[in-house]
Amino acid sequence: MIRVGLILVFILSVGCSEDRRFEDFINEDSGKGEQEFQEDSQKCTANKDKFSHKIRGRELGFEGEHAGYLGCMKLKGWSHH
Repeated sequence: MIRVGLILVFILSVGCSEDRRFEDFINEDSGKGEQEFQEDSQKCTANKDKFSHKIRGRELGFEGEHAGYLGCMKLKGWSHH
């Protein structure tokens, strides 16, 4: 019984992780690279709960818990594809 519980916890933790990858985004300013993406991603992860970012994300059609992060990234010039 304990083994099943541990497996379930592992699956949920891996399935719910916020794996943000440079390859999943395109920048409007093609001069930005992976280093800038990482910096912007860290800032947006820290500020994803800001009301303005959530509103921006919803205006762009994003829903759920990632709307604030994606709205922030869009304001920084990154588009998720």
